[in-house]
Amino acid sequence: MTGESEFLRAARIVLSDSARPMTARELTDKALERGLLPDKFSGKTPHQTMKSKLSVHIKTQGEQSEFARADPGKFSLRNMIANPYRTKQKEHHREQVLVFPARALDKLGRFQGIDRKWKRYAKHILTANTCTYMERMEAECNNEYKQVLCYILVTKGDHLLAFNRGSYSRTEDMLRGRACVGFGGHASNVDFDLFSGFDLGLTSCAIRELGEELSLPVPDLARLNARSGLEIIGALNDDSSAIGKRHFAFIFRYEVSDDPKWSKPERGERGITQLRWLCPPRDQLPLHEFEYWSQMCLRTFYASSVHAQPSFRIRRRRPLAPPHVLVMLGGIGSGKSEATKVLVDEFGYNEINSGRVLAQILGIPPVTESNRQRFQRTAWNFISTSEGPRQLAKAIWEQVFKGSSERILIDGIRQRTTLAALREFAAGRRLGIVFIHTPPDIAYKLYSQRDDSRIHDVHDFLNIRNESVEEEVLSLISEADAVVYNWFGRLAYHRVLRELIGATSSIRTDHGTTKRGRNQ
Repeated sequence: MTGESEFLRAARIVLSDSARPMTARELTDKALERGLLPDKFSGKTPHQTMKSKLSVHIKTQGEQSEFARADPGKFSLRNMIANPYRTKQKEHHREQVLVFPARALDKLGRFQGIDRKWKRYAKHILTANTCTYMERMEAECNNEYKQVLCYILVTKGDHLLAFNRGSYSRTEDMLRGRACVGFGGHASNVDFDLFSGFDLGLTSCAIRELGEELSLPVPDLARLNARSGLEIIGALNDDSSAIGKRHFAFIFRYEVSDDPKWSKPERGERGITQLRWLCPPRDQLPLHEFEYWSQMCLRTFYASSVHAQPSFRIRRRRPLAPPHVLVMLGGIGSGKSEATKVLVDEFGYNEINSGRVLAQILGIPPVTESNRQRFQRTAWNFISTSEGPRQLAKAIWEQVFKGSSERILIDGIRQRTTLAALREFAAGRRLGIVFIHTPPDIAYKLYSQRDDSRIHDVHDFLNIRNESVEEEVLSLISEADAVVYNWFGRLAYHRVLRELIGATSSIRTDHGTTKRGRNQ
């Protein structure tokens, strides 16, 4: 018997008996342990030989090979898996993803968030007349099209599988290190086959993504192959960011099998970390720990279990201790104005509004609801010049220098360059930064409740929120010494602001020591 046949025969026996995907090293160790490989291989590097033999067999025999890659780095018998893992193309830009014209969504009724009535979107979007394929890199730069994604919630009775995106992930920075409850990715041309014409491969995409991101037990592979346990439960559209504008997702739920391996789920990709089961009926889920799409899913499908109360987190304590200059950051509708009012009325802060300072520099009226977009564009033309940010920061600091209060509050800075210039002027004086974080759809609802609001719907709001002058605001959360997470509940929001100021006011600044305040 040749060396090649010995390795392949051993792999066939071990995989058949184990009934799960295995790495080349695991296969080899099991084969040697059972005497399926001769002792002459024990002193060499048989796992490398095993990997080579299997890889060559799969490459040369293609779908005729009895072996297949089940997950990255793992092998299985082809007849035991629903969707053999396809090695991702090294040239990422050549990947062909499923897209449809964004105007098609306008005809159906554009929405922000999750719509449980997903069938009308599937009926009109997932057709050959509406969709086409486009190279992914081209699609990522084309706002005229939306890319079709699957976003899968994995459940086990009343439990929901959660994970974190690790540093190995190539996903957008907004997902890294944040808790997620949705697995999935782009529907592409590799998902389309004779059995998936009814939805242009969307279900096949969900099956493939589950197989890549999780190490699925054999019963689940069989169930998915039979399209069992997997159902669409909603459609998701997110126009709150440049990335979101180019994507449209169908939300699936996959109910896992009763295989005992689900008690300790295993990842399939390195970017998936901290896999764990949540129990929404029992657990209180702090929404600010989850990325935005996961937040929307939790609020839609597990509304009674989410902890959507305002809260705060202190990251650096010393800059927040008075006497100081406090910079309040946040997007439109986040609740900055309300926070500023509380700090001015109840804690004696003197406010400097950067928008009014800029209006004086430009010689135009301050921003109002009637002229907001015109003001935004004029402000952008100024602030995008080389000297604009420093000129604004200097004018703001002159206002600070005139004041005698130990508590100065600067509201409305939008650009990192302006903030950096302000830090230079503040050298030698304590400067703290508080960021108000509010999910876009919540911000819209809060903003629309204002007496002077002139917006008609969420897309009017997102248009002013996404003006060029506003683009950097959300990224400034990385500069914050404290983050306030704002949700519904004005009284609760005020309470949290008071607790934050109370915690920072108790910090002692002599000799660098502090008195510990509340840190949620």
